[in-house]
Amino acid sequence: MFEAARGARHTRPFAPWRIVVWLVMLLAAAGFVVNAYAGFVFGQAVGTMSTAAVAGGPDPRIALLWSLGYTLAAFAIIVVTLSTLRWRDWARGAMRIVALLLMVWAAYTAWFAYGQWQQLGIVLGQAGLPPDLVMVAGRQRSIMLAGVVLKVVSVPLLAWLAWALGSLRVRQQFMVPAL
Repeated sequence: MFEAARGARHTRPFAPWRIVVWLVMLLAAAGFVVNAYAGFVFGQAVGTMSTAAVAGGPDPRIALLWSLGYTLAAFAIIVVTLSTLRWRDWARGAMRIVALLLMVWAAYTAWFAYGQWQQLGIVLGQAGLPPDLVMVAGRQRSIMLAGVVLKVVSVPLLAWLAWALGSLRVRQQFMVPAL
C-alpha cells in the first residue's frame, strides 16, 4: 500500500558518545521539570507574602529567579542535546561547550558538597544529639555522598564527551546528511 522511498541509505557506525548525550538530555529534562515546578511554587509564595514577611526572612523572589534560570538553562541543554542527536552540525560545537560547562559545574559543586559532607560528619560525631536526628541526618549524609560520587564520575565522562565531539571521526559523521 505505502511504498517506502528507495534511495541512498546513510548509515552511521555505532557512536558511544550518543549514549552520554542521551543521559545529559534525560538529566536536563528531569532538572527542567523539577525547577519549573519549584518556580511555580516560589511564584505563588511571591504573590502571597507581604513586604514585611519578606523583610523578616528569606526572599522568595531570589529563589524564583534561581528556579527560572535553572529552568531556562535546562531547556537550552535539552535543545542542544536533541539537536546533537539529530546530527545537526551546529549542535556538535554547542554540545562540546555544554559538556565543558557541565564538567566545571559538576567539579565545583562536588567540591563544596564534599566539604558539607565532612562538616555534617563532624556535627553528627558530637555527643548528646537525639538518636532520631542522627538517623535522619545520617541518611541525608549518605545521599550527599552518593551525589558527590556521581558528580566525580561525571567529570571525566563529560570531558571525554567534549573531546569525542571534537574528534575527526565524529566530525566526519556529522558531515553525512541528516536522516
